[in-house]
Amino acid sequence: MSTAPPRIVRLKTRIVEHALRPDRIVISPAGRHDQSRFLEVMIESQSGARGFGEAAPTALWSGETAETAQWIVENLFAPLLLNRDFEHPRDALKAMDVAAYANPFAKSAVDCALWDLWAREQNQSVLDLIADRAPIMKIPTRASVGVHPVADSVRIAQAFWDAGIKTLKFKIGSPEIDDVARLRAVREALGNEPIFTLDANGAYQNADAAVSAVEKLLPFDIALWEQPTPRDRISLLAQVKKRVPLPLIADECVFTPGDLREALDCDAFDILSIYPGKNGGFSRALEMAQTAARAGKQCAIGSNLETDLGQAAMATLAGALEVFPVEEIPCDLPAAIFYEGSSLQSPLILQDGKVEVPRGPGFGVAPLNWKD
Repeated sequence: MSTAPPRIVRLKTRIVEHALRPDRIVISPAGRHDQSRFLEVMIESQSGARGFGEAAPTALWSGETAETAQWIVENLFAPLLLNRDFEHPRDALKAMDVAAYANPFAKSAVDCALWDLWAREQNQSVLDLIADRAPIMKIPTRASVGVHPVADSVRIAQAFWDAGIKTLKFKIGSPEIDDVARLRAVREALGNEPIFTLDANGAYQNADAAVSAVEKLLPFDIALWEQPTPRDRISLLAQVKKRVPLPLIADECVFTPGDLREALDCDAFDILSIYPGKNGGFSRALEMAQTAARAGKQCAIGSNLETDLGQAAMATLAGALEVFPVEEIPCDLPAAIFYEGSSLQSPLILQDGKVEVPRGPGFGVAPLNWKD
């Protein structure tokens, strides 16, 4: 990876809307979501080659929206990046870090576009540039069953199972919903073959509550669980890990390399949920995955409901690196499950519960209807 990134001569953005399938509507504390509103970034080099990236922000998750990401990219990042030379895409990310604190999804859109462009200029795939193993070209995906009443949970889980999804991730922790009844009903409907995982999204405010909740669900054959305690209390996650002999995923509490160092220092997790948007770029997600590997941890791709444009970078990361044991720990690659249509000229293929990693220069994809 010695070739320097090309000089950026043009950077453009656009906000796009993607309709969720009617039976996949997301309901969160912020309300009902019928569609996603994301930012796409295009960067162009002197040769005319282009790279693309996607910011999939939500205010509830990272404090960003498509509109704030667009303003940051156009007014702070573009003036720093245009007509400058960088030794590596990560150096451009360092320049963005100087310009703005946090804003990980905005940074990721630009960073992914630069990786895409850089690899295209070399007529290489990013997959080949970073791989530390023979790439895995089909990535099993999980599908999330939101915090729904029993009947809706069964209906949604059945639809995912019928679509070939083998691993179901149940969102848990809402005081209004009986999680024991939900999981029991889905087990009775689908049998023992589906793999069940849990994701509390930080719902339990102390270790005792988290341990009590998961112990009630263990009879339903749980493979792993994710982020039971609040994102700003890494030490609580470490307490829970010591008390429950079940693989534990750290998600919301690890956004940055500094978060990861602290989580490793207190041995707070077994598996790291990682993806470019949350971590502030492909450069940083790659760095953090390599750090986790050196520490003897494993990784899985998380998601903020990216379209298949954003998921191309996510699937590339998972397929390329040994730290992602994708057959044992499926990733979150749900674009084809949740959206009515693709954001790409050639959609990513979901077949038998697995997403194909695109091959070709860059991340191997191009968005629909991009106009100058």
